[in-house]
Amino acid sequence: MKLLIAIGLCLAGCGALSPKQQRRFPDDFLFGTATASYQIEGAWNADDKGENIWDHMTHTKPHVIKDQSNGDIAADTYHNYKRDVEMMRELGLDAYRFSLSWSRILPDGFSNRVSKAGVTFYNNYIDEMLKYGITPMITLYHWDLPQKLQELGGFVNPLFPDWFEDYARVVFEHFGDRVKHWITFNEPREICYQGYDTVEKAPQLNATGVGAYLCAKSLVLAHAKAYHAYRNDFAPSQGGQCGITISVNWFGAKTDSEEDQFAAELYRQGEWGLYAEPIFSEKGGFPKELSERVAHKSLEQGYPRSRMPEFTDEERAFVRGSADFFGVNHYMAQLVSAGGGDFIVPSVRDDVGATTYVPDEWPVSASSWLTQAPDSMLNALTHLKEKYNSPAFYITENGWSSPPEAGLLDDDRIRYYRAALESALDSLDAGVNLKGYMAWSLMDNFEWMEGYTERFGLYQVDFEDPARSRTPRKSAFVYKQIVKSRVIDHEYEPGSMTMTIDEGRGFQSRAAVTTKDLERRPVRLLTVECFGLTTKQQRRFPDDFMFGAATASYQIEGAWNADGKSENIWDHITHTNPTIVKDHSNGDIAADSYHNYKRDVEMMRELGLDAYRFSLSWSRILPDGFSNKINEAGVSFYNNYIDEMLKYGITPMITLYHWDLPQKFQDLGGFLNPLFPEWFEDYARVAYEQFGDRVKHWITFNEPKEVCYHGYDSHALAPVLNATGIGAYLCAKHLVLAHARAYYVYKNEYAREDGLCGITYALSWIRPQTDSEADEFAADLMRQAEWGLYTEPIFSEEGGFPKDLKKLVDQKSAEQGYSRSRMPEFTEEERDFVKGSSDFFGINHYTAKLISATENLQEHPVPSVYNDINVGESVAEDWPSAASSWLKQAPDSLLSALVNIKEKYNNPMVYITENGWSTTPDVGLIDDDRIRYYRAALENVLDALEAGVNLKGYMA
Repeated sequence: MKLLIAIGLCLAGCGALSPKQQRRFPDDFLFGTATASYQIEGAWNADDKGENIWDHMTHTKPHVIKDQSNGDIAADTYHNYKRDVEMMRELGLDAYRFSLSWSRILPDGFSNRVSKAGVTFYNNYIDEMLKYGITPMITLYHWDLPQKLQELGGFVNPLFPDWFEDYARVVFEHFGDRVKHWITFNEPREICYQGYDTVEKAPQLNATGVGAYLCAKSLVLAHAKAYHAYRNDFAPSQGGQCGITISVNWFGAKTDSEEDQFAAELYRQGEWGLYAEPIFSEKGGFPKELSERVAHKSLEQGYPRSRMPEFTDEERAFVRGSADFFGVNHYMAQLVSAGGGDFIVPSVRDDVGATTYVPDEWPVSASSWLTQAPDSMLNALTHLKEKYNSPAFYITENGWSSPPEAGLLDDDRIRYYRAALESALDSLDAGVNLKGYMAWSLMDNFEWMEGYTERFGLYQVDFEDPARSRTPRKSAFVYKQIVKSRVIDHEYEPGSMTMTIDEGRGFQSRAAVTTKDLERRPVRLLTVECFGLTTKQQRRFPDDFMFGAATASYQIEGAWNADGKSENIWDHITHTNPTIVKDHSNGDIAADSYHNYKRDVEMMRELGLDAYRFSLSWSRILPDGFSNKINEAGVSFYNNYIDEMLKYGITPMITLYHWDLPQKFQDLGGFLNPLFPEWFEDYARVAYEQFGDRVKHWITFNEPKEVCYHGYDSHALAPVLNATGIGAYLCAKHLVLAHARAYYVYKNEYAREDGLCGITYALSWIRPQTDSEADEFAADLMRQAEWGLYTEPIFSEEGGFPKDLKKLVDQKSAEQGYSRSRMPEFTEEERDFVKGSSDFFGINHYTAKLISATENLQEHPVPSVYNDINVGESVAEDWPSAASSWLKQAPDSLLSALVNIKEKYNNPMVYITENGWSTTPDVGLIDDDRIRYYRAALENVLDALEAGVNLKGYMA
């Protein structure tokens, strides 16, 4: 027997071995990983899925599972498939082998009713892989038969091949245009022997000595039917391959005796020859020696005929050669000795009549059956090569188990993989037509009868985490290195335990970029031809210009009452007054970023963003609003979100408040309560304390005008207070005071040299309709009301509210009989405290307005902000319109706004913290109008940079 070429096994005491350096896997060798539907998908009864035999068994007899668990949720791939594909990308895989759930696609088992939801799930899964150049290898059946078919006899019903062909046709029809590697069955021995001849697997039929053989015939006929359906009706147009996967562990003779040699051959026939011989041998049919033995024993046992069914000549010919490749699941070896053993009669084991032995020095895994044997894969593959005329092979499973407590440092798995892959290289050297290797498994999963007590994953799955988070083990980094280099480097040790996508299908981690990479980067150019602009080529954004995207907590997070989060004003209003929302919807789930934040970060990576602006949910961190009770789950969520960004070199820019005040504070008056600045300071302290060690860009408030005017002076936004003419002004004072308190807390107690704290305003450009002095003044009044209320106190040299607006409100308040102005005063101390309390000016820019002193005047409530200024507004008819009634694309609006801020406020540091374009839901993916808008806006950004605006970044 050839010595195993593996350094790792030397350490296990298997003899002195020399590594073969620089042997290389072929460039077209397919490296991948493998999983199975029931073991990872979860969602056992979601979206029309029918019950399968594992659902049925684990629900009706949970005690048969070692830890009484089940696959109801498992790794929850049904909801996490994009993360699974991300892991494939992290590993740099060529291929991914996974199985379909028959009952998810055909809930009744039969092909009369196809589940659209099931088909959609697998379409999405397949498309996600193909999007990143990963080849899907699909197994039609991996042990999870629809329970309705099991009640009709399952695999021992002679009609089973017809049922399976019907299912296969549905699958080929739906997915065959993209899938080119098909496997009909995974491990027939485990299906037939363990499921129908014993109680080791579902359906636990335990028809010993009969079930396995009946199942074997039905299974290989079903395989052949599916294969010929594919070759005749689908492959000509789809161009794929179809094979079968058999568990081929190596069973060698314990001694060189003729008896042990024959016993080993019989054992191989009982283990996998039953399923391989009918397909791959020249004669077809069941293995000759085993067939004769079973016939003889059946006669002795009083059976009128052999317990092993015959193939007709037609069946034999139909099955023979019905595979384009031989899939091998290989794990271990045993040494076989003739005689001995006390077996059930009748049974396959009794029919074979041999015993097995494992040497003590072979390393053991967490699975009682799995040991590491020298050269076991090489022996199995060369045996199959010689026996079956060198078919194409794929190693479709190979792996090592560890106990749950083993954690991430899995050196024994690494030793095993390296030894196995050395054996694969030996096999290639020996002329085996080996095309690929799929490691078992991509991630931890439900390990059948052992439940979650054994782990095979390259990625550890936290089954206690509702999100089923996945973390790479050390073996993942080693496997990734092998996949990338095509060489087994026994000296390789991962430099860190931070996984990145860097193999070309994904995007290189920002942290890993070198100077040479920067030199190779595409020039940051904008080439456009759009409304109101002349094409300007070869203008370049600065290297340190920060490109990003922006979101807000209530708009994307969902999980409105999850894990200790309390009600906010948007929860309250959408639940108690849903009619206020146009389509009566809410943000209870929204984009569900609470559960999908890793996908969000993946999108940031796909875009290659420098930064991501997002907001915190105050009520998720402080459920009571006050800082006396911190919600650890909320803090953990944001820690995970921040850390996920930083892991890939993405700068987090956090907004403390984006419109979602805790309802408990709104019940106390919200922004109109003079105590609000204290409450906000307390909240800000908690945020800085929890996240400030990693977050260096802080925004206190998003769009004060929308908070104060829309929320407190009208019924446009929550809390819909509609305190016209009063609410906006009171809110404005308390908001800027709250901002200043949060700013100074940060600067005095938390900020480091690189930490910044600012505020973001909605800054539409407001221009006069004509050049008249009256229109010029009207436009300036509108600017003061729209955003000067909130910018002047912080950025002007004098501080306080805008002079002209203040004078007008004072005058109108007196005329309206108020005892004092509706616009509150700042004390000198407050004025000085607020003035200059910002490191940067955040601008949310979308559109523009034309303002007139005399035209387009409208009636407004008295009192109200817009009655106070009493100007008319309009837009030009030729400005393109978005789906939002207020949003138009106006020429040079962003440039005008930026230059105005530069000149008015002594050229502060500026970030564009929002800019975008809306479309209707039916527009779909081809959004050329959004592209036109972005290009025009970014041309304006370049114009602003050329005009000397101190602009540092842009968040779409």
